[in-house]
Parts: sequence; C-alpha cells; structure tokens
Amino acid sequence: MTIRLLGYVLAALFVVGVFPAPAAEPVTINYSRPQLEQKWHARIQSFLDRGVIPIIDLESSLKRGNGEDYLEDALPVMDELGVALIAFDGYQAPKNKNKPQEGYRWGYYIHEIVNAHPDRFILATNGGTNKNWTKGKDSFVSQTEDHVQSGQYPIMGEFDFRHYMSSSQCKNLRTDRNTDIALDGDNGRRIFELSSETGVPFVIHHEPEDHALDALEKMLKAFPKVKVIVAHFGQIRHPDKETRFGPDLVHRLLKAYPNLYYDLSTGYPGRYYKCQGSETLDTVIWQRDGGGQKSTLDPAYKAILTEFPGRFVAGTDYGGGRSPLPEYLRKKVANLRLIMRDLPDGAKHDIGYRNAWKLLTGISWNGT
Repeated sequence: MTIRLLGYVLAALFVVGVFPAPAAEPVTINYSRPQLEQKWHARIQSFLDRGVIPIIDLESSLKRGNGEDYLEDALPVMDELGVALIAFDGYQAPKNKNKPQEGYRWGYYIHEIVNAHPDRFILATNGGTNKNWTKGKDSFVSQTEDHVQSGQYPIMGEFDFRHYMSSSQCKNLRTDRNTDIALDGDNGRRIFELSSETGVPFVIHHEPEDHALDALEKMLKAFPKVKVIVAHFGQIRHPDKETRFGPDLVHRLLKAYPNLYYDLSTGYPGRYYKCQGSETLDTVIWQRDGGGQKSTLDPAYKAILTEFPGRFVAGTDYGGGRSPLPEYLRKKVANLRLIMRDLPDGAKHDIGYRNAWKLLTGISWNGT
C-alpha cells in the first residue's frame, strides 16, 4: 500500500470516529487529493494563459470571523492580483459546552472554505501559535500528528519557535507572542519527525538569533528528509541578537541543506520595527538609501534569489488583527511583485508558484 493510499484510508477512519470525538464537529473534505491537484493546476494555468505569473501563498492564517467578514470580497481581488492559491492555517475551535474536551480543540474552518472553493484554498493544519503549543503541552502536537498522518494535509501551518512581538503587539503588551521554544526540543523534534515520515512540508517562525541558527542547522542535519520553510526571509528586528544573519550565511545554508526553504512574507522597503525603545529598519533585503531604503533589492540578496530560485516561496502573512483581507492582499502582493521584479524570468516563476507546487504535490510543475 502506498503512503498516499494509506493516508486516504486513515482519513476515512478519522471521519467515522476512530479518533476521540473533538469539541468541534469534524468536516470531511469533499474531494480526493488528485481531484484537488487537478483544480489547482487548472487555476494556475489560467493565469499563465493570460500572461500573469501566478502566486501561491504558503504562509497565511484565517480566523472564522475574518473569513466570514472578508473572504467573499477577497475572491475577485485574488483574480485581479494573480493570487492562484492560498494555504491558510487554521485556529483552535471555540469551546463547546455540550461537548467539552480536554486539551486543544482542533478547528475545521479551513476544511469548510476548501470545500467551498477547492480551486483557491489549500488545506493546512491548525497553526502553532496557540497556548497549548507555546506552553509546551502535548495535546496540540499529538492532534497535529494524527491529522497529518491521515493524509489530508498538503502542508502544516506555521509553528512559532522564536517569535518577537510585532510593533503593534509590543504597543499592546501582547507578550504572549514573545515566544522562545527550542527548535531542537521535544515538540520541535516531533514536528520534524512528522515531516520526515510523511513528506509534508511545514512553516516555522524562527527569528534568526545566533543561538536559533545553531538549532536550525542541527535539525536540518538530523532530518535531511524534512521540508522546512522558514518564514519572513530577511526580517531582522533585533540586530544585536541576530549578528550572524547575512548573505554569506544564507548562501552557505542553502548550499549545504537542500531541505531548507524560505518564504518571502516580509516587509516592504522602509518599514520600521518599533518595540521596547528600539527602532530599526526591519527588512534587510532592500538596498539602503542613507537612513532609509530604496524599492530595489540589495545586490547581495538579489544574487541569493537569482542563484537559489528554487528555495523561496511566496507568502502574505495574513492573520488575526490585520486589515480587511482584500486591502491586505493588495499591499502584500504588491510587495511580492516588487521583490520579484528585477529577478530573471525563471526565478519569478519558481518563486511565484513552481516551488510551492513541488512542495505541495511532490512533483515538478508541468503546464501540459
């Protein structure tokens, strides 16, 4: 029995109740993986046929409330901007007084939007930003293992390991998002093992502090079969703690570890990070212009993207607390197009959709 076929069998068992009944009612995906991939392929090709390089967003999340408020209005904006597919992480389900559950409550809203729009949205797991994850408990990780081993998920959602507060979180004293979970700790190792065993890629938020880079390299060596995507390439918010990150280090890592990818859900030129008395331009991929930045890639980072175009994917980093999804997509996709603007044509296609396609399906893009 193939791994994929075994996954479909386990998925069926999941639906009929082999696993403990959760607080939220499970939602079955109405399409097989081959059917979904066929729909993804057709939508990607529809943009290519119009001369538009499509975007696959592999780094976003969607709360039910935001989806109910904004998703329908975002659909024509996706068409306008060339956004072919979005992989939204899910959030924990609300408490159900009629069906109490100990531990983490797996959310199924992303299943619902995949069923409604199977040609636009990719099923990702719930994201690792909840308290069960950040406090090092077992329930969320165990459920993630069960779900991913069922074969339903093409990608695992973003897991916070080292995460700084954003400017707005810092202003609002959201210290719960100031996390420092060891990448090589017990739960980190379980996620790496899960990816290695199933072939399912995953996204991590891992600010490149000096010690965090050591842990990343350790895990890449220990798990050569994983497909790990590090979010927010070139985002440096505390330079005094992130002294090693730079083009030379990135070049060495990409050369040494074919299992390492980065996403480009990162800041626009001239964006400042403000927190705890510090203020810094937080995205180093842009060319400096005195005290500011130009809307042009720094030559050293442009060289990285040109030499390793197969190792970067697109992302917009939508999530809770953001502006309405349609206007957010306009701003973030414009930034992605700006990053890709001066790259070779092949690199634009790789970053826009071809790398994501291969991570999701295991095969290289073929337009025929």
